[in-house]
Amino acid sequence: MKKELELYVHIPFCVKKCAYCDFLSFSAKQEEVSAYVEALAEEIKGKKEQFSDYCVTTIFLGGGTPSILEGVYTASIFVLCGKVSILRRMRK
Repeated sequence: MKKELELYVHIPFCVKKCAYCDFLSFSAKQEEVSAYVEALAEEIKGKKEQFSDYCVTTIFLGGGTPSILEGVYTASIFVLCGKVSILRRMRK
């Protein structure tokens, strides 16, 4: 049986930096967001062997303002986690 794992994915983008925020966050152009998501995808792919004994049960998106990502980017993160077989299938 695989061990359960909760995954935190940092999305550092915001419309603007709030004075009270201590998290790594900043505004970014579309090209920077795209490059970040591509680099994140490569990192997730590279963790497949490391996570072979684990099953991700929860994915937390945090950081700046994760909802600032276009839906296609957020979906691609979840789909990729499923493709590298580290995401537990949800029961219906």
